[in-house]
Amino acid sequence: MMLCLCMNNSNAQDVVREGKVFKSKGNNKHTHKKDTLVTSFKWEAGGVQYPIIINRSSGSCYIWKKRKDGTVYPMYMKPEVSQQIARELNIAYKPKSRK
Repeated sequence: MMLCLCMNNSNAQDVVREGKVFKSKGNNKHTHKKDTLVTSFKWEAGGVQYPIIINRSSGSCYIWKKRKDGTVYPMYMKPEVSQQIARELNIAYKPKSRK
């Protein structure tokens, strides 16, 4: 009976093959805790204010900027800014290791 339960759990995600592509039909949405926090701090550039986001595990801060073609990318703050914000939010800042 235990073997049957294990087999049923392993087949919980239905897999479909289309040629050389395997697709999952099951619910493969994984939930995980977000490791970022949108702070109350803002970064102003070119007259636009952006909310500053901090990574809770590293203390690094960034904003989301938009390029002229519409794509967005993270722009990281200088370490001095990240350290100040992390300190005020009681988050440990871990500097990046230089190679």
